[in-house]
Amino acid sequence: MKKLFSVLLILALAASMLAVSAMAEGNMVITAIADDPQQMDPTLNSYSRSSQVLQNLFKGLYKLDADGSTFVPAIAEGVEISEDQLTYTFTLREGLKWSDGSDLTAYDFEYSWLRVLDPEVLSKATSDLWIVKNGEAYYRGECAAEDVGIKATDDRTFVVELENITPWFLMLTSTTSFLPVSKAVVEANENWAWDASTYVCNGPYMLQEYSSLDKIVMVKNPYYYAADEVKLDGVQYSIIPETATELLAYKNGDINVSINLDQQGITDYAGTDELYQLPRIGIQYCDFNTQLPEFSDKRVRQAFAKAIDRKVLLQAMGVVEQPVYGFVPYAQPSLTDESKSYRDIAGDMFTENVDEAKALMEEAGYPNGEGFPTITIKVQNSTQQGILAQVLGDMWKTNLGVNYEIQSRESSVYWDELDAGDFSVDRNGYTCDYSDPSANLKIWISGSNAYENGWDDPVYDEMFNATLAMTEPAERAAALIEAEAYLVDQMPGMPVYSMETQFLVKPEVSGVIANPIGHVNFEYASIG
Repeated sequence: MKKLFSVLLILALAASMLAVSAMAEGNMVITAIADDPQQMDPTLNSYSRSSQVLQNLFKGLYKLDADGSTFVPAIAEGVEISEDQLTYTFTLREGLKWSDGSDLTAYDFEYSWLRVLDPEVLSKATSDLWIVKNGEAYYRGECAAEDVGIKATDDRTFVVELENITPWFLMLTSTTSFLPVSKAVVEANENWAWDASTYVCNGPYMLQEYSSLDKIVMVKNPYYYAADEVKLDGVQYSIIPETATELLAYKNGDINVSINLDQQGITDYAGTDELYQLPRIGIQYCDFNTQLPEFSDKRVRQAFAKAIDRKVLLQAMGVVEQPVYGFVPYAQPSLTDESKSYRDIAGDMFTENVDEAKALMEEAGYPNGEGFPTITIKVQNSTQQGILAQVLGDMWKTNLGVNYEIQSRESSVYWDELDAGDFSVDRNGYTCDYSDPSANLKIWISGSNAYENGWDDPVYDEMFNATLAMTEPAERAAALIEAEAYLVDQMPGMPVYSMETQFLVKPEVSGVIANPIGHVNFEYASIG
């Protein structure tokens, strides 16, 4: 019976691979993601994996051009910027449509952006729009919606007032938080975003099929404003949890773009035209649950951050990125020297030192880990994250005398458990929305994106918020470095490594680009 089952399973897998290979030979790109998107509604999303998909289903006021480095008008045909650089008046293109053929207007943008800020909606991206005048005040219940600097004055005119001068604002309008959703669709069905039959978008592709833990199929959107320039018939995301399996699928021709690479994939394709490597404006880190008594003491958090060897950890995980000793990645530019990065100027903010870590634990009342509770290291259910948890736990046990247990969870429940504070240490990461070091520091202010650790600090909030009103580069740079130094001293999370974007593209596929955030875009892709 077991033998018969094995034969049937092999035949089924072979049939599946043949079907995928046949599709890959057509005018459709086949790629992969590691799991289901966490969120399919862009106004509620703050997850990178979800954004990979959403960036191809929706389009904002601006977008990345085919050269992969320039942001150009998209849904907007242009913008007028006031002399004080605080008011942006966008003119939308004529005849815009949603993927169901209904009209798309400036009022859709007004509705969508206010929805992100609406405290009752509980969008995880709400702080992204606090750059808008009274955006944060509205979220905190301190003013009404009509007081927010977001106004559609007619079908094609959208006016945005900002709190402070924000040179990267046009780039932000291309990111997930600023994408539009259809008011009619959202209000008709609260589950609209999880069913292909009710899914409405405005990008180069539209959702045809979503099979959880299997695949996502997007087809060309005939109502996209630039549909005549979209060359592919569609894009399929096959869900492949392990990087080794994805690499094998790429080598076998079952997928023709591989987004999730490990060291083996990079080694195998190093020096070829198929490997693309780009800097990425994000870091991977671990949160400490500061609401737990043992992690409420910053000395403990500092000790845990100092007591590990990041190079050994990354080697064990098969990760090729660089260890980082601060909260801003290497990809963020310097504000004062175009030839250097922010990290070059700011330098490392802390060092790995086991002796110092032991001394900090002793100061905190836990000599050699005595009296310290067993910690729960919570990660998602993947081989790489399992290795991370095991290596970290072993290092903390060896160097600090701390006992640990590992809990792995599927993505569908992982983030809910972090939200509930059900962890001691987690695995987390964040890729920011714009090229400026403030992007990575903003997420740590109270109520912002890096909230799982439960750490709110009014001193840090004040330090960061003061930088927003600064326009002189040297003054801003110095203030941001000072704010990061304070953040590192508090260590609500533990920086691990600075992200890069690496992906493989088969020779017959061209026009695949990635934005600074690391999202791979297929709008300009073609086969042949």
